[in-house]
Amino acid sequence: MTAVGRTSSSPEVQYTLPMRAIKIKEIRADVTSVTIEIVPDKVIVQGIITKQVFFVGEDNVVHHFPEEMRFSALIDVPGALPGMLVQAHPSIFNVIAVLSPDGNQIFQKVIVDVDVVVTDFVQLHVAEDPYGTPVITDAVVGETTEQVLEAGTVTLDVPATKVTEIRATPEITGVTVSPGEVVVTGNILKQIFFVGTDGSGRHQGVAAPFSVTAAIPGAQPGMNVQVHPTVKDVAFSLEPSGALVAQEVLLDVFVKVTETVELVLATGEGPFIKTERVVGQGSTELLEEVTVTLSQPATGIVGITARVEDVRARPIENKVIIQGVIVKDVTYVTAAGTDATETFTIPFSDFAEVPGARPGLNVFVRPEVRAVVFNPAQTGTDISEKVIVDILVTVTETVQIPVAIEPYGPLVKVQQVVGEGTAQILAEKIITRVLPISIEFARIRVTEAVEQQKQLLLEASIPAPVPAIKIRAVDAVVENVTSRAVGHEVVVEGLVRKQIFFVGTDDIVHHVEDSIPFTALVDCPGLLPGASVSASARVENVIVKIRQDGTVFQQLVILLITVSCAREQVYQVVTNVIGPGVVVTRIKALVDVVDDGIPGPVPLDVVTDLTGPRVATVTRQTIPLVLIVDGTTGPVPVSVVTGATFNP
Repeated sequence: MTAVGRTSSSPEVQYTLPMRAIKIKEIRADVTSVTIEIVPDKVIVQGIITKQVFFVGEDNVVHHFPEEMRFSALIDVPGALPGMLVQAHPSIFNVIAVLSPDGNQIFQKVIVDVDVVVTDFVQLHVAEDPYGTPVITDAVVGETTEQVLEAGTVTLDVPATKVTEIRATPEITGVTVSPGEVVVTGNILKQIFFVGTDGSGRHQGVAAPFSVTAAIPGAQPGMNVQVHPTVKDVAFSLEPSGALVAQEVLLDVFVKVTETVELVLATGEGPFIKTERVVGQGSTELLEEVTVTLSQPATGIVGITARVEDVRARPIENKVIIQGVIVKDVTYVTAAGTDATETFTIPFSDFAEVPGARPGLNVFVRPEVRAVVFNPAQTGTDISEKVIVDILVTVTETVQIPVAIEPYGPLVKVQQVVGEGTAQILAEKIITRVLPISIEFARIRVTEAVEQQKQLLLEASIPAPVPAIKIRAVDAVVENVTSRAVGHEVVVEGLVRKQIFFVGTDDIVHHVEDSIPFTALVDCPGLLPGASVSASARVENVIVKIRQDGTVFQQLVILLITVSCAREQVYQVVTNVIGPGVVVTRIKALVDVVDDGIPGPVPLDVVTDLTGPRVATVTRQTIPLVLIVDGTTGPVPVSVVTGATFNP
């Protein structure tokens, strides 16, 4: 199943070093912009290696410049075909850099490991085993193919002497699942090519709508549907007048209905499949009680329906944070005696305990509205109601397992592993100085006001003074926020004070107060020694659950901490470039030059643009500068040149 790919190396390319180097400090490399293409029995993976090169110059200062390298890998995967699914995982294996004895060149070799997995959707009857591997997969409910014959006459924009071709492309605009059937709607997009009476070739586009109903026993709303339309035949004829085209398009519409289920599969000697192994499951009950305001007074409530939409889930250690919205349709009787419906969107947050959950895993969330409780006799504009939602959470990880085949087992749609492959790519480049172009740099110190933010998760449990049956409201504020700088970090401390209002078993609203102290360490790179810092914190979300038969409140508080500080950043900027084929654009700024021995800011020419046939690439960065233009202006953001490469 595993194939070793071919090794290739890129050609040597010359790039400009800003100055002669005496030592390589560090080279950081990352893989970006990855593209993948499948050809028969092979996978082509291409991408860009972005590098940050740090070296010590003749001035004993660490200089830096960015660079890019392209790579390509051709990996043998027998059985791979265009249209299959493929995943590629390129990673940097090693970076080798050698400085030439004269310091004018850096020889680089970057080794990239590329792993690919090719899969294809198949249907298999699999065997189950209560002691096997629990997975989340798609069970096939049913499938069928329906035919659509679209016939009609099209009036041409100008008379024709001949119709040369009609190309038809189907598009699906809607799929509706009802009990036992699927309704598919769409358009047939037709491109009519014909010869006009003036002898010129012409084109006219036409869209013809279609609808088809596919009977699939067992289909239910909410199930998964895949629709694949295929054009089987196109027939046409031009009427004698040349103004009308009679045409027929025969369409096959394949419909498959699947249901996401949990199965415990038996492993065996069957094919390898790529699937989602269940790590853990949890559930939570959400009780949402609100008062909505209607646009006009109601004399009675006809009904309230609710659904859950836009569900997002994020796994943390042994928990899953769930967020989404509850959409409610309130139908009521107006003062005029007519029915009116208004829609309200209520956001919610909750969490579920899932042992084994951790960041990076996959999450499946299944919300189900269990009940909507309201008083139909309510009148006026303020309507109170409750929605109870059961949320089932399943945490999975993507794995490959060999399954056992059972002819009478469940029929599932899965990704079968066609093959895997690995390639190790060696990319080489020489970074060299290209004379007679010379480039001059200066390191300047810039003081900036910056904000750093960090999200903090607090957990706590407190006893309930009396047994609780539901949470009425939670008020949370942040108090006594203090901050202090420690090196390049800021220590932020404070207190989250909460009031929990709840309904006890005596049907009386009680409340309990609680405080949670917190400490956070916020990184602030470049923080000036002795610089003043300030911090603030706000509560993004509070989730409180009733545990242990109403005797304990379990709390989850999400804080957003913001630190404001003045940091000192040192930038290396280009001050001049001298050489043929280079045009330089500069501005004059008042800057603090590092290591110039002058205690205050001095005027300095800073390059903002480089053009000309010798210029290969230009690296820019936007920094705040005090400009000297009939006095001083600033600081204002200015895009300056920080590095460049040149053609030989």
